[in-house]
Amino acid sequence: MMLEVLGMVKWAVLKHKGNKMKLNRRKLLQQGMLLGGVIGSGKWLEKSAQGHSQVYSKGNECQWEREYTFGHTKLFMEEYYQGTLDILGAQSGELDQIGDLTSRAAKLIKAGGTVWASMDLGHMPHYELKEERRGNPGIMKSHATNLRAERDFDHLKKGDIVFTHRANKGALAARERGVYVVCVTSNYWHNEFRPAGYGADDHWNPDGLMLGDVANEILHSHVPYEQGLVHVPQVPEFAVLPSSTTGTSIYWMLNAEIANKLANENAKEVDKSAQYLQILTERVQRLKEQYNQIRETAVIMAKKIRQGGRWFVKSIEHPGFESEFNVAQGIAVVNFGDWDASKKKNIMLITGISPAYPAEVKLALQKQIDGAYVIGIGPSSMDSKVPHGRLIDIADAGFDNLSPESGGVISVPGRTQTICPTSGIVGNVIQQMIVAQWADEMVRRGSVPYFLMGVYRKGGRAYNKAMRPFFELQGF
Repeated sequence: MMLEVLGMVKWAVLKHKGNKMKLNRRKLLQQGMLLGGVIGSGKWLEKSAQGHSQVYSKGNECQWEREYTFGHTKLFMEEYYQGTLDILGAQSGELDQIGDLTSRAAKLIKAGGTVWASMDLGHMPHYELKEERRGNPGIMKSHATNLRAERDFDHLKKGDIVFTHRANKGALAARERGVYVVCVTSNYWHNEFRPAGYGADDHWNPDGLMLGDVANEILHSHVPYEQGLVHVPQVPEFAVLPSSTTGTSIYWMLNAEIANKLANENAKEVDKSAQYLQILTERVQRLKEQYNQIRETAVIMAKKIRQGGRWFVKSIEHPGFESEFNVAQGIAVVNFGDWDASKKKNIMLITGISPAYPAEVKLALQKQIDGAYVIGIGPSSMDSKVPHGRLIDIADAGFDNLSPESGGVISVPGRTQTICPTSGIVGNVIQQMIVAQWADEMVRRGSVPYFLMGVYRKGGRAYNKAMRPFFELQGF
C-alpha cells in the first residue's frame, strides 16, 4: 500500500511524456518558483475532455446520473446551450432584411452619409460593441452617451441611418426629420413584443413609446424578452442566465455585410452576414465537446462554495466578460465576500480574448498561489501562433473559446485585418454554461442559489431588495 502511495506522489510531481519530464505546476506555484513569468512550455494541462470523463465514469454509467434531480432531468448547461442555438437559428430568418438594410447603408456611406449605432444596451454588449474593440471595422459610429439621453439623436442628419435599441422622443424626432431609424429588439427596452405589464414603468421607457412608434423598420435580435434561458424549478419567478450578449451577433452581421459591399460593387445582397452567422453557430455547436469538463468543473465549484468558498471573476483585456455577472437574471454570488477569508476554497474565473494576455496570466498564477481553483476561458492560439503560458493551460480548468483570430472571422478585399469576432459571444456562452451547470449542481445538492431579477421588469427592484438579506446570510 505504501509503495502505491509513493508511486502516486511521484506521478503527481513528475510526469513522463516522450522525452520530457513535467513538474507539477501547483507545487511549484505554491513555492513561488514561477512568479517571474517563466511559465514553461505552455502545456501544463494535458488531460483531454475524454480523459476527464473517464475519471468520473464507471462502466457506461456516469456517477452524476445517480444524483438527485429535484424536479429536473435536463442539465442546466444543456438548456442554456440549446437556447443559444435557438437564438442563432432564429436570426437566420433576418438575413434578407439585413441584406436590404446593409445595401442601403453602403450606398449612404459612399455618398458621404453616416451609419450610427446605439444597440448596446446591457452589460457586456456595451463593451463588446465599442468602436475600439479588436475586430470592429469602425463602420457604424456610436452616438449613445446615456441610457435616457434624448439629445443623443440630435446630431444625426437627414438621410443618415441609425440602428438602435431605444424608442424615445429623440429617436422619434430623428425619424421625423429624415433619419432612417431601425429599432433592434432588446430584452432591456420595453417593446410591443412582450406581455403588457411586464416592463417596469420607470425603467428605459421614459416616453411610453414602442419601437413601432419611432422606427422605419424593426430588426429582431431574438433574445427572449425575459433574457434568461434556463428554467430552474426552485426559481419559478423567472428564467435565469442572461442571453443578451448572444444578440450582439446582429451587430457583427451588419458590419460584415456593409464592409463587404463597400469593398465590392458586385457583392451579393446576402453574403458575409450569413457567413458570420454560420461560423458563429458552428463554434457554439462545438462547445458540446467540452460538456464533460464543464460538468466536472461545476461539481468542484459546487463543493467549494458549499464549504464556504467565494467565487470571483475578472476580465482585464475585455472588461465585458466580468460585467456579465451580477446582471438581470444572473447569479448573485459572484464577486461577493472577502477573498482572504477562505482563499483555498475560493474560485477565480478569468475570461479573455487572447491566449496569454500578461495581466490575466499573472492574475491566474497569483490566485493559484493563494490555493484557489482557477478557471480560464480563452483562445488556444492567435493567428496560428501558440504562445507559451496560455491562460487555458495555466488554469486548473481551461476552456477553448474556439476563436483564434486577432481580428475576426470575416475577410474583406482591401482590408489587411479580418473583422467581426466571435470571441466575445462564444466566450460568454462558455462562462454562462459554467454558471448554469454550477447552479444545477448546487440544486442537486439541496443548495439553491439566489438570482437577480431584471430591474427592467415590474417588481424587479422589490424582489432583489427583499432577497438580499437572505442571500447575504446564505452566501450564494
